[in-house]
Amino acid sequence: MARHAIPDSVDFVGEWFLPIEGENSKQIPGTLSWSSGRALLQLNDAFIPLRGPFFGDEEHHYQAIHGTTTNNNIVSVLRALRTGTHINFGQAGFRESERLISSWVIVGAHVAPQTRYSEIRFRIPGLQIWLGRSGVRQTILPKTENSPAGVIYQIDGLAEETTSIPCLNMAIGWGIDRNFSGDLITDITVKTSACLRIKPHEPQNIDWFLTQLSKASTLLAFISGTPMAPDHVSAIVADTGQEVEILVALREAKCCTFSREWDFFMLRPDMVSDMADIFIRWFEIYDSIAMPSQLALSVLSSEKLWLHVEFLSLMQALEGFHRATTPGLYVTEEQYEPIHQALSNAIPKFVRKDHREALKSRIRYGNEVSLRKRLDALVSRLELPLRKRILGGNGSMPRSWVVTRNYYTHWDEASRASTLDGPDMHRAAARMKTLLRALYLDLAGVPQSAIENSLKNACKESQYLIQLNSAEMRKKNPESEYGVMMRVDVKDAESPQ
Repeated sequence: MARHAIPDSVDFVGEWFLPIEGENSKQIPGTLSWSSGRALLQLNDAFIPLRGPFFGDEEHHYQAIHGTTTNNNIVSVLRALRTGTHINFGQAGFRESERLISSWVIVGAHVAPQTRYSEIRFRIPGLQIWLGRSGVRQTILPKTENSPAGVIYQIDGLAEETTSIPCLNMAIGWGIDRNFSGDLITDITVKTSACLRIKPHEPQNIDWFLTQLSKASTLLAFISGTPMAPDHVSAIVADTGQEVEILVALREAKCCTFSREWDFFMLRPDMVSDMADIFIRWFEIYDSIAMPSQLALSVLSSEKLWLHVEFLSLMQALEGFHRATTPGLYVTEEQYEPIHQALSNAIPKFVRKDHREALKSRIRYGNEVSLRKRLDALVSRLELPLRKRILGGNGSMPRSWVVTRNYYTHWDEASRASTLDGPDMHRAAARMKTLLRALYLDLAGVPQSAIENSLKNACKESQYLIQLNSAEMRKKNPESEYGVMMRVDVKDAESPQ
């Protein structure tokens, strides 16, 4: 079932009512429109008529609104917010209408926010390419005396790959779907798609499933080099076994647009390690790096950011990774306590209260290592060959990155002359993006050798890094032919070469 995809617009015209136990809720005609990740329900009447004083800033929520459409669809709108009511006076008397918005539409059953589901399948564009499971074989039949040449295509059904995630009492499955069309005479079309299925040991509500999806799609985005949001969601209602479709506004809503294998940063077969082990580890550690990973992913997925904002965001994402994975202290908290007390007690009595509080705040964080040390520690996680490819030169963290970040954070005029200019900041941002990706992949258990090999492939990120390193090498050694793509020589009678 794949009739209602998240990016598509659709209207549901019918009658809508509130699920009130023991009472008959009035049914109101209206139209539910889904577009751009939002549902708008325009009713011809109001569930709750306006009464008493009205100030205009009131909020009213409906946990669930049920509907039956004119083409016999059963629909639920969850967590709807009333955004306006219209009052009209005329020959027909006094009429009210109501307008609501929501980010949740369930097609196929009447459900509530607390409804539990036994499994949910997320169709993810590009996943079928990333998985590298074709199941398609081509056999060419040569021409013979009795028959012309021919071609046989065999398209095998592929069983779902399943991985158990013990830390969350669930399993995830990677499935390949086929869609066949054509009249078998003039046209034959086979479209392949792939789904991520999440199946917990015990039924869960939608929020739980979307949380697990976010974890999985984050790692997929780091590996593949592109956002990996789903474009279709289907689920099984636990109590009834009914299959439903879910239209939902996702936080990571960008879908993969890659259509060729070489567009990806790293494909599943190129990880050189068991995918199951990597995802098991990722789900185990995710809670500790949830916030910095979302910051990193948002920067990597963003387009046309102001250069300075992108640079500072990448630096913050690197710092966040270090804070989430390393204590980052000069000494232990116990060892720092007497230092903290001594410094606080040394503040002169005549210092004003606001100034005193500012000094105490600096002292409180005085045991945290500097940003320079944090970045050096991050780089040291990677082996030297990988560091050189990402950072260039001898593979050490460029000091100009820290100086530039400090200038745009603290506006210290003394360091202004040492900051990166626009082109150099752009190049630094490209290197930081790859550094972030490499750090998260290494944390998840992807071998560094596989990461280094991906930096040699044909994807845009790797190719740009190759160009940067080639230009840097030629700048240091003008005679070097490092990274040369081709050579064009002239050969004539006077100069035979």
